[in-house]
Amino acid sequence: MKQRVLTGILIFVMTVLLIIFSGYIVYPIVIATLCVRAVFELLRVMEVEKKLALAIPAYVFATVFPICAYFVDSDTTIIYLLALAAAMFVYMLMLMGCGVFSRGKLPFVKIGEIFISVTYATVSFSSLSLMRYLDREVGVFVIVLVFLVSWACDTGAYFTGMLFGKHKLIPEISPKKTVEGAIGGIVIATLAYLLYGFVLDKLIPEMSVNYIFLGVCGLLLSIFSQLGDLVASLIKREYGVKDYGRIFPGHGGVMDRFDSTISVSTVLMILCAVLPPFSL
Repeated sequence: MKQRVLTGILIFVMTVLLIIFSGYIVYPIVIATLCVRAVFELLRVMEVEKKLALAIPAYVFATVFPICAYFVDSDTTIIYLLALAAAMFVYMLMLMGCGVFSRGKLPFVKIGEIFISVTYATVSFSSLSLMRYLDREVGVFVIVLVFLVSWACDTGAYFTGMLFGKHKLIPEISPKKTVEGAIGGIVIATLAYLLYGFVLDKLIPEMSVNYIFLGVCGLLLSIFSQLGDLVASLIKREYGVKDYGRIFPGHGGVMDRFDSTISVSTVLMILCAVLPPFSL
């Protein structure tokens, strides 16, 4: 427990520093590094990380797109998104080709699992990078929302479940999670979003805060955050592994630590593109 707490504090401090300096290219480089590691962990769980024809293109996409997001502006966003979609489609074709020429050694079910996993990690981390630069004036405040919802939801669910939890949520996937904990996570995350907006409103008078959007966003994203956690657990149970890795002592791998974070990044980016939560 002590190691887990110390690692958690270190991760928190590093995340805060990363957000502060997110205006520099160091941010997308770190995001790309996490993305590559997440893809590696997923491929390793599925025991295909040594199949270079499958792994190398995945690592290339996981590196290129989070970093390229740094050079995107409002005029080139559509080009970036089309390139990302095209890359994932090409990767799907490559996987199907590998399945054909493997002569049955790479089942179609496995192809689907690999494609979904790589696409999920790559698009999610790329979104986490891209949303910082869609609006460079308020982007730094937007990316805080990604980490805030996962931290607030996890913390709220943990303490609410510990104090009031009686009904198991989905014990076949995550035995410790409760319905009461899930509801507590949603409530705490929504309140955290509203409080965050209130603090920004007071600290930056020229900033306009959309409280209704923040409330709805906190509600929706807290659900997706918990879903991402459950999906990561489902994959581990299906493949019989305890953790995705050991890169974070006491926490596991990147997919163990950022499972709920990446599950909300793309959703938040889409929501913010439709209706920005902040404006200057």
